[in-house]
Amino acid sequence: MAGERAKHYVRIGGAVGDIGESKFGFLAPDKAYDNIADELGVNKISDNNSARGILFGANFPKPPRVRLSGIEVNFGGGTGNDRRRSCIRYCDPDKIGRVLNGSLNDATAKTSGYDFKVDQASMGS
Repeated sequence: MAGERAKHYVRIGGAVGDIGESKFGFLAPDKAYDNIADELGVNKISDNNSARGILFGANFPKPPRVRLSGIEVNFGGGTGNDRRRSCIRYCDPDKIGRVLNGSLNDATAKTSGYDFKVDQASMGS
């Protein structure tokens, strides 16, 4: 996962008929949103898709960020070696409520170097 990056976007705003909607674009490690993208409302831009209409490099508005926390089981062998892990990911504002209420519990979050089972989510910084 080191060095491989992909383009992603999150929808922001747009209540009725997506009027006033923005698409916040960002780069992230290629596998950072595997298994959790749908629940977070993050869309990956494939090589075949156009990035037209997606705003990259914006300072405002930005989508909320959530901290996903969990345990990396059997780090180094044995149950006494479990390690607490966390990562921060962008989230669609329309999905933040259910993510904070545990919709990602037991999902596997991937980072460079380790994967862990999510057991809680909180607002990230």
